[in-house]
Amino acid sequence: MLRVAALLLVIPLAGCGGAPKPPPQPPQPAPIAAEPEPEPEPPLDDAPMLDVVSAQPTEILLDGKPIGTTPITGRKVAPGTHEVTFVDPERGNRTMMVTLEPGDAKTVQSDPPPSIQESGGGGDAKSDKPSERK
Repeated sequence: MLRVAALLLVIPLAGCGGAPKPPPQPPQPAPIAAEPEPEPEPPLDDAPMLDVVSAQPTEILLDGKPIGTTPITGRKVAPGTHEVTFVDPERGNRTMMVTLEPGDAKTVQSDPPPSIQESGGGGDAKSDKPSERK
């Protein structure tokens, strides 16, 4: 009888396949999208502004990078010293340095020098000095 009782206990354990299975997990709710953090308030806009002008439309480089063709107005830049280059393939580039502090607004202007024109010696030149007679 003991034998039968032991056999009855072993048979159900052999059919379960070993260790008991863990209970099923309840379904996880879908993650709720976190609301984006509000953007920090921007500081007062005291970025320096730069205007670049010339007599003829001219390509401009700011610190070596192209920023457009003159006239350029209201270009916001970081405070500090910047190179403003007027690109002129015919006469050569002209570079100027400009230093801007927060809140500054400056204008950089460059006009190409007049081209040299030879005169025929006709005495067309005007002088601010009155002519002298002896």
